Amino acid sequence: MITKLEHNQLEESLQLSEYAFQYTVPREDRERRIQQTKNHTVYGIYEEEKLAAKLHLIPLEIQMGKHVYPMGGIAGVATYPEFRRRGYVRRLMNHSLQKMKEDGQVLSMLHPFYIDFYRKFGWEVFTYFHKAQLEKKDLVPLKPHNGQIKRFTKDTYPNELESIYNRYAEEYNGMLVRSENWWRERSITDLWIAIYYNEQAEATGYLTYEVKKEKIKVEEFVPLTSDARIGLWNFICQHDSMVKEAELILNPCEPLLYMLRDPAVKMEKYPYFMARIVDVENFLKKYLKEIDFSYQLSLSITDPTAAWNTNTFFVNKNEVIVGEKMEDPVSMDINAFTGLVFGIHTPQALLQMGKLQCGQGQGELHKLQAFSQGKQPFFYDFF
Repeated sequence: MITKLEHNQLEESLQLSEYAFQYTVPREDRERRIQQTKNHTVYGIYEEEKLAAKLHLIPLEIQMGKHVYPMGGIAGVATYPEFRRRGYVRRLMNHSLQKMKEDGQVLSMLHPFYIDFYRKFGWEVFTYFHKAQLEKKDLVPLKPHNGQIKRFTKDTYPNELESIYNRYAEEYNGMLVRSENWWRERSITDLWIAIYYNEQAEATGYLTYEVKKEKIKVEEFVPLTSDARIGLWNFICQHDSMVKEAELILNPCEPLLYMLRDPAVKMEKYPYFMARIVDVENFLKKYLKEIDFSYQLSLSITDPTAAWNTNTFFVNKNEVIVGEKMEDPVSMDINAFTGLVFGIHTPQALLQMGKLQCGQGQGELHKLQAFSQGKQPFFYDFF
């Protein structure tokens, strides 16, 4: 039986997280850590009055370009080893999908411990990040800029951060809508902040970073303009007397490395977060009104985990008709459809991978291309 944990049971949940994810929360921090999950719904399965497995469901929002969608974040999925391989996680995942559908959370995201495990439940990799490793010799400033950098101490919250981030997020699919509490509790804890101001004193870029053991590590690099990009990079270079190396976590679309005097730096590409469409019908009803889609299309979706999504959807700009039978619909599973909507794969790429069947040819592929809005996916957060 799946139980919704009460506040007095969250210590058990924390103990399971500590065991499964191999960390220890000091006694003086335990209540604070539990309070940070106050907006989570924690579901658990008990066996012989002992918490055997659990899952956190977090109500969040993400942006698809300029439009906001309710999203259910999955986190803290864990089982004690003596209770594994009994189907407990599957039951919790199925339960969370049903709850998200009931609550109108048409999308869901999670950070996987193993990608293939969550693919079986319909989540798909939707974003990557680049990790650049630079040596001291690479820290060469670019051309001078006319703005200025202001550095803010740890645990401060400059109001400009939110406006810069929000403008940046509108250019991508999947960016988290950050509340002030999210900024304070997760995004800038223990990090320095540098904000770039242009000649008109407008904040047009920021980075969050730390400097430890002769290394500068940039967690978020968010320029809105070319001048901001140069200004932020030059600020990083100003640490050359303090550090021997630099590490930058970058959006794969970020052109900074190309601009360096010697772009031949070590760069690794990492799959990061996974996403899934929870409720295809209600997602489409909102989504199609917000994108430039002027076609008629028949989609056949299969979803072994969320049976309500396994259906044929006839769509146009103004309506979504479920169960409409048409010859040769475009067919794909929920993983491929999620990848298409978020823009991680083009229709042509899905076709080449055998993830999409399209009996009517190039015309239908052209229609499908309109689903991704032409925006790239990205995600800078963690939960």
